[in-house]
Amino acid sequence: MHLIWKCLMIRRFDFKCTQCQHIEEQWVDSSDEFATCPECGDTAQRIISSVRTHFKGTGWPDADDAWAKDHERAARQ
Repeated sequence: MHLIWKCLMIRRFDFKCTQCQHIEEQWVDSSDEFATCPECGDTAQRIISSVRTHFKGTGWPDADDAWAKDHERAARQ
């Protein structure tokens, strides 16, 4: 396979060990479903992790926004 295409297929994924439950971030080929746990050496399975999102620009409420505080307070009730 051409080197450029091979580099495009490598992604960062999170893997969780089936034995010790350790979660590790690894750069692997996008088709790899399993990796080796660096803690215990057992099989680690690829998991889906939440993504941190930060919206920039106008129109998005933030922690200092009164509208966001009001809706947060209402959601807790």
